[in-house]
Amino acid sequence: MGDLVWRHRKWLWGSACAVLVLAVVGFSVRAPVKDWWLAREACGGELPGRDLETVRTDARLGAERESFDDDLGRYHCVLENDEGKVVVAVDAYLDRAGREEELRFVGSSYPPHAVLPGGLPGFEAKNSQVYLMPECPRRGEGPSGEDRRLLVGTWTYFAESREEKAAMLRLAVRMTNEVAEKLGCSGEPLPAPADGAVPDTGAYVPRAEAKGTACDALATTRVPAEGRDGKVRIAIAEGGIIGRCTLHAPQKADAPYRNNRPGKPLVELTSWRGNWGTEIHEMSDGPDPLPMGRGDWKPAMTEFRAWAVTKCGGQNAGFAAHWGDDSSYREPGEKYEPPTTAERHEQRVLLHEYVSAFAKDQVRRGNCTGLQLPAHP
Repeated sequence: MGDLVWRHRKWLWGSACAVLVLAVVGFSVRAPVKDWWLAREACGGELPGRDLETVRTDARLGAERESFDDDLGRYHCVLENDEGKVVVAVDAYLDRAGREEELRFVGSSYPPHAVLPGGLPGFEAKNSQVYLMPECPRRGEGPSGEDRRLLVGTWTYFAESREEKAAMLRLAVRMTNEVAEKLGCSGEPLPAPADGAVPDTGAYVPRAEAKGTACDALATTRVPAEGRDGKVRIAIAEGGIIGRCTLHAPQKADAPYRNNRPGKPLVELTSWRGNWGTEIHEMSDGPDPLPMGRGDWKPAMTEFRAWAVTKCGGQNAGFAAHWGDDSSYREPGEKYEPPTTAERHEQRVLLHEYVSAFAKDQVRRGNCTGLQLPAHP
């Protein structure tokens, strides 16, 4: 009897272990199958497999969603990991209201974080988000008579290494072309990036060495005293579609985690060509977006920023100058004192100098005509 009970218990333990093994095996098989299925179905099945594998890193996939409105000209898809974090998200806007809403958020960060190679019409914002704006001629003309364009933002949250950034860029171009085709744009597809090409965050050079470069204005004009021995970040896209010049103060000797990176940004110069120039709105710290207002394409200026306009190769182009986002920083315990009338006037004078020097230099470098500068304060 005892032997029978022992054999029965042994059989029960064996069965339980077998069930456990089968459960583990089933889960280990089901997870990769789910990954494969979601990767295959996400974004209409158009995500390139090898690039997706690179940008998702080791994340397990959890869900995917897709929506499309042909009348409005909007498209959205997202692929998430099993923790609900975005692996890839694609958002496209053909309607003006959608583009303006999206670009309002673009301009409120630090545009552009990196410029794109090969003359691609866009840039990388922070957090591995690539914006591209290809032509969409079949959908008619825009409100100003120009060819309508499609704004596509592709976000790959986990892309950090150079290999992942290269995959991010290829994926963004591929999805932009796919969405343009889906919307019936009939424009020329964007060229695939060269092998290994990545967005360029620019080079930091001593201010004196910026003379003669596309950021010459920051080397040849009056700058805040703390920036005279600073560094200039130079990030200009091929073809001059988008560019950024930033004057940084030297990093303080007692700064925590001190490294070779420059100090706080003091002055920002940005250039936007084509539809970027017409529609981008730089919000930054001040109350007035650029381009200012909702009317004619014209120059403008406040104590926070200045804006000049021209035509380059038949396209609108805009040049902005504004104070760095950390320029209002105060030391701990330092009392804030609002600028006096004289100080506000001087801020306008300096911004006028910056945008004038920057715009004139850019016009000389490109096929530009009809430069309009803001009125001298």
